[in-house]
Amino acid sequence: MSLFKLFVASLLTCFLMAQAQAQPTVGSRFEKILPLGSGASVPLPEGQWLATAVTQIDVPKQVYKWQVTVLKNLDTRSPFAALVIRTSDIPRQWGGTSCDSPKDVDLSFLVSRHGSTSSQLINKCSRFIGIDGLDPWIGRRKNENNGYWPADVTDGLGFIPSIKTRNFVLAEFAVQKFGGLALRYDVFMLPPAGISSGKFSSNYKEGRISLEHQLLEGWANVLIEALQQSYFEKKPQTLMALNYKTDLSGVAVASAKTSPSVDEAAQKESDGARDARTQAILREFEKAGHTVAANAPAKPAQASSAPPRPANASTPISTPTPAPVIVAAAPTSSALSAQERESKELKAQLDQMREMLTKLQAANAAATVAANKPPETPVAAAPKPAGAKPIFANRKALIIGNDLYTDVPKLQNAAADADAMAKALEGVGFKVSKHLNLNEKAFKQALRDFRLNIQGGDEVLFFFAGHGVQLGAANYLLPTDIKGDHEEQVKDEGIQLQKVLDDLQEKKTKFALAVIDACRDNPFKGQGRAIGGRGLAPTSAATGQMIMFSAGSGQQALDKLGTNDKNKNGLFTRVFLKEMLKPGVSVDRVLRNVRNEVVTLAKGVGHEQTPALYDQAVGEFFFVP
Repeated sequence: MSLFKLFVASLLTCFLMAQAQAQPTVGSRFEKILPLGSGASVPLPEGQWLATAVTQIDVPKQVYKWQVTVLKNLDTRSPFAALVIRTSDIPRQWGGTSCDSPKDVDLSFLVSRHGSTSSQLINKCSRFIGIDGLDPWIGRRKNENNGYWPADVTDGLGFIPSIKTRNFVLAEFAVQKFGGLALRYDVFMLPPAGISSGKFSSNYKEGRISLEHQLLEGWANVLIEALQQSYFEKKPQTLMALNYKTDLSGVAVASAKTSPSVDEAAQKESDGARDARTQAILREFEKAGHTVAANAPAKPAQASSAPPRPANASTPISTPTPAPVIVAAAPTSSALSAQERESKELKAQLDQMREMLTKLQAANAAATVAANKPPETPVAAAPKPAGAKPIFANRKALIIGNDLYTDVPKLQNAAADADAMAKALEGVGFKVSKHLNLNEKAFKQALRDFRLNIQGGDEVLFFFAGHGVQLGAANYLLPTDIKGDHEEQVKDEGIQLQKVLDDLQEKKTKFALAVIDACRDNPFKGQGRAIGGRGLAPTSAATGQMIMFSAGSGQQALDKLGTNDKNKNGLFTRVFLKEMLKPGVSVDRVLRNVRNEVVTLAKGVGHEQTPALYDQAVGEFFFVP
């Protein structure tokens, strides 16, 4: 293979590695929001979510692929056990969704297109399916879709006892944009207490609509709109808790040998016995002066007074609220009081869902109108007063540039890069703390002072130009008085980058960007000290963070583009400054533009430099709106 081909292959590999970093990683934990890179995200149901698999699915006979994340809920009290989230990797003209598919139609209930049609810009679909067991369901999926659910996805689900040993409900959500990307969001959840998923499904189809059915319908309507806002509009949303009881509510999951399935619990009594006891409780309600819902479940011999819910309904049920299915012992006054209290709580959830749904639908409708509106002729803005600066709330930056090292090679551009970065950030509304040539004590003090100044909700940027070194899997930023007599000394006296990032995460910043221009040659090379290597090790960003290194792993960042280059800034920083000041460009696009231009300019002088990007930002951020 020619040197040119080797260079291109290496460049492509670095680019793909940097792109992949935007995806969640196995072992990562998330709450409320799952960032998917480039400011896009999806809301998560209540719980602590652990990524058990991150993979890619090749779609048969299609040019696009699904990027897949499998999440396990560590909170066993939640009705939600697992999530499988798929996002497409390239835009295309989309076809149908599961609402158009005959597959599983006999098992589906609460099917809704949410007011959309296949010809609209945004196409939506949700449906619920009663699943009799995980292994049979996985087997059907593999046979029907030619391996559509590969082993690493199904293995990620197979370690979750609450769906491995029980029947469950699968909620499928699809949101896709014509000529754009697509999102699939599959939720594995438990049915309400005392009823199997199959019976829960058949009750709905027979018109025996319970309060839990209404809650799921309202929750689905809210979730589908929140998915559109979070993923397509890049405006992160959170979900309210869904507080209906399951057979595992409030208890830890037992082992498969000792844990009875929902089916076993449901079979302890016949449908007739359950209905008879429900009617007895309702009669007790009436005697006590309580109002009984008109569409409460009826006895088997009677027709339900609640009309069947249309399959394509798009808003929560507005009929009188029915009493939920009750599996209890003989009624007592205390039991009735608890039942009444639970009913009120569930009805309050419905009201909250309706309120949230109204807001989300309005926001999505406005976004659709804006997307379809032709561009207007720009109106010339009034000139700004001389010296006026834009005002942004809660923007803070720490800038450090180290050139004058005492025991390792000095640098030429780091201080100039820090000066230029500080000036540019001040111009776009940041309150900047700038420091040059910090020794160990001053470096650590500057970090402490900055951390104390950060508050929750701040927009924060940390920039470092100077020497950095990789030791094992960790990266260290070097103060000017670093000795580096041995590796342990560097670990003690250097500044561990991950500690800086962890401090930002603990402060719950709204947005945090770390820009590290420290990928110079190994400062300890040639001094009899084999410590570290060239460049910095790959890292991972926490939720709400973006990290950019001036070069990829094992690469050296250029200070100059040749002997005739008179620019006082290094290649990476000069490109970054130019791109960040372009108005109306979101930060994810800024960083990708920086990477592309640095690659091109470095290639022009025969050098390989691909800035590494690690993206877990949520929502959109603009240096200059």
